[in-house]
Amino acid sequence: MNLESVATELYRAPLSEFIRTRAAAVTAAKDAGDKELARRIGKLPKPSVAAWLANLLVTTHRDEIDKLIALGKDLRAAEQARETGDLRRLGRERQHLIRAVSRLGVETGAKVGTKASPSAVRELEQTLQASLADSAAADAVLTAVLVRSLTSNGVEPVDLSGALAVDSVTAAPSSSRDDPPRLRAVDTTAAQRDLAEARRKLEDAEQRADDADEALEGIQSRISTLAPEIDALTGERRHLRSRLAEIDSELANRTAEHESLRKNVAGARHEADVAARALSRARERAERLSGGASND
Repeated sequence: MNLESVATELYRAPLSEFIRTRAAAVTAAKDAGDKELARRIGKLPKPSVAAWLANLLVTTHRDEIDKLIALGKDLRAAEQARETGDLRRLGRERQHLIRAVSRLGVETGAKVGTKASPSAVRELEQTLQASLADSAAADAVLTAVLVRSLTSNGVEPVDLSGALAVDSVTAAPSSSRDDPPRLRAVDTTAAQRDLAEARRKLEDAEQRADDADEALEGIQSRISTLAPEIDALTGERRHLRSRLAEIDSELANRTAEHESLRKNVAGARHEADVAARALSRARERAERLSGGASND
């Protein structure tokens, strides 16, 4: 177990699991008694989304990356030979291939849980362009331990300071190149590392800003659909409140009538008893009178 092997595995893992995977590697190094290795592993920076997508492409679609690098070699050869026709043809092929490989990287990243923002996609395309334009940048990309995106102006060498998690990792041989891979020496002074860290923070901030914009769009879209629903429910509530008031009034009337009738029940029962007794007495009197008349 060494820093290079840990970095190789760490930077090909899903981006969402980077912190957990790094922590597990730190623990493993401590358990092995190598505190210095554990400390160095703990300082390995999380890559930007664009850098991680480039690493992912190298580990999952190496043939496509090799095509880019081979095309870059052909372009440089055409430039040296001043072959105008070849340059135009290769230039068109370059743009097509960069877009295709970038799209492949975005799709592959989404499958393992990381959605690339528009800014991350642009930075991935810039990194692919840099690897195509500069052989040292190509070697850096092939290590699959990038922590930040790369850019090329087509004239000056690509700045690789702070671009790699581990400077001593070497690129695997590319099947499309004749010359052995080599990495330009990288200046790792504190100032350059600070600059790389600032760039990573900027990329993370841009990613968060894009995510926030996307979330805002979703909220605004939901608001526009909720507005008519709210109006409809408000109208329905007004109707129900009006109906409830009518029901309350009707209930109050029925309740008052019910109480009034309950109070009248006792009086009605008393009058019925009095009438029943009077009827009984009248019958008895009638019977007596009827019996006396018959005796006479």
